[in-house]
Amino acid sequence: MSDQAWQNQNCLNCNTPLEGEFCHQCGQHHRVYIRSIFAVLGDLMGEIGHWDSRFYRTLRGLFLKPGFLTLEFMRGRHASYVPPLRLYFFISLFAFVVFSSFIEIGFTPEAMKAADPNNQIQIEDMRVEFPFLDAEQQNALKERIKYLTANPDIFAQRLTQLAPQMMLLMLPFWALFLKLLYIYRSHYYLEHLTLALHTHAFILLSLLGITLITELFDYLAVISSLTWLGDLGSWLDIGLFLWIFVYLLLTQKNFYQQSWPVTILNFVLCMLAYLVLLLTAFVGTILYSLLTA
Repeated sequence: MSDQAWQNQNCLNCNTPLEGEFCHQCGQHHRVYIRSIFAVLGDLMGEIGHWDSRFYRTLRGLFLKPGFLTLEFMRGRHASYVPPLRLYFFISLFAFVVFSSFIEIGFTPEAMKAADPNNQIQIEDMRVEFPFLDAEQQNALKERIKYLTANPDIFAQRLTQLAPQMMLLMLPFWALFLKLLYIYRSHYYLEHLTLALHTHAFILLSLLGITLITELFDYLAVISSLTWLGDLGSWLDIGLFLWIFVYLLLTQKNFYQQSWPVTILNFVLCMLAYLVLLLTAFVGTILYSLLTA
């Protein structure tokens, strides 16, 4: 739309005289949608191009600049980047689709037949005990585990279905821990939550990269008979895995702006706390998967 297209016009939604392309009363964009198909296609291509540039700019900032996206969000620079929650949902959805597809491949009947029977779990030798379950529930759970051990694809499918929900439920608790850890800092809870969304999106993106690198280089090594390709993939995985820890440390330093000794101390505390939170969520997810698969 030209600069003069809105002048001497009223908003089509609330009839307020326009002072720009967007109505200052209701916010509607002054645009006529009933027009030629070529104009509509032109706008669509423009929107896609704008979204692509914003998305790739966001991914570049997320992966290469620790803490950058959260700081930009706090500064009010929102239009140039994908919003934190939408970014997390997109990466989470894509990552867990890829993870579940590789898990399903690993649990095909052919793969199960090829497995060494000597390495299979012996249910009779297991002691399944939870203090909050009575004897009848313990036995029922043991029978459930026995069934799922014989049908691991069902359990794996249920686990991958619950994993994204488990990760999402962890975020508010992790943000609360950050709020308590940095209680003397002038950060709102939502700022910690934004940081949690960005760091978890980065972690999922990195794990996705590790998974794809492993599968790709192993496949190339097999079809080319060049074993060094598999070794190269392993080194790339190690480098990416180490980058996760370096990235998280730098994020904590850049976002909270504390000295290195204090940052390292808080980073260690965060790693220990996150391990406890992750283990708790994992055990809960496993138990719930066993009961509902």
